[in-house]
Amino acid sequence: MRKVTWLRRLGLALAVMAAGLATTPVSAHADGYDTPRSATADGAGSTQAAGWAAAENRARQAVLAVGHDCTPGTYNTFSIYISPGGGTWVYRSTHEAMCVD
Repeated sequence: MRKVTWLRRLGLALAVMAAGLATTPVSAHADGYDTPRSATADGAGSTQAAGWAAAENRARQAVLAVGHDCTPGTYNTFSIYISPGGGTWVYRSTHEAMCVD
């Protein structure tokens, strides 16, 4: 019987993960979602959660303004300004989605 090493297990896990990543875009395109769209927007709020949500909402709305039907997509959101007292939180968010053209 062959001894299974951690390196072999790692290789098998990476192969399975790579196969999953390779098939993901195919299933996204199967329903007609074949046009990539992205938008970046800033949002501010009086709390961290409000600023975060405002930035993501503005970026999502910018994508939907161009692509009428889009997948939920992904967000990349980061802080660009926090006031010294913590009363203003400003975030920048980039939203990427696949849309029907």
